[in-house]
Amino acid sequence: MNASQLLSLFSLFTLLTGIACSCPPDEEIGQLGLSEAGRNFLPYDGTETLRFVNASGQAMTFSAPRGEEAGKNQLCVNIICTEARFNSPSSCEYYLTDNLRYIFVSEDNERLLDLAVFTGLYAWETEHFFDALQASFSSGTPSIQAGQVIEQRFDGTLIPEETSITNLMQKWESVGLNGTTFHNVWSFEQDNLGFFMQPGKGVIALKENSQIWVLEQ
Repeated sequence: MNASQLLSLFSLFTLLTGIACSCPPDEEIGQLGLSEAGRNFLPYDGTETLRFVNASGQAMTFSAPRGEEAGKNQLCVNIICTEARFNSPSSCEYYLTDNLRYIFVSEDNERLLDLAVFTGLYAWETEHFFDALQASFSSGTPSIQAGQVIEQRFDGTLIPEETSITNLMQKWESVGLNGTTFHNVWSFEQDNLGFFMQPGKGVIALKENSQIWVLEQ
């Protein structure tokens, strides 16, 4: 067998081996919309203006230039193929899930609120889903981000600390903000920034450099 024949055989072997080890495409096995609690946690439609006022009567106003952003996520629940030898991407069985996002920008373009509701997976190779909130607030360079489980969508126990959410928001029965008491409040504070939220009302207050700015009702 000459060199040319050997090269041809090697090329054929490489081609066949590569084909045999390539993963199939991801496979959709279902679709999952947001729960009612997930859909209704943020009351926005993307056209509103949010006006926050501090104790001195100063105001800052936010709007969402891109409006409501309704999207889809490919939520993998089970890996069906992985082949690292040939650098082939793995493939999975997935649910197509809904998400909602609102990006509010202050009138002076110095501050940004990024709010999203989505569906997550609690345990691999299960259908243990949950709806969650993710929120971030930035003022200039500093920024903070946190999230929390909105609703568990399976029987059994869900421990928020064991989800993929980092920086869990705290839940309070009541919080006083600039002389007004709010109930069922979710909040997160870090460094000089903070935000306060209520289910069904969205962001009710912001904190910046020890000042509290409360949503004007």
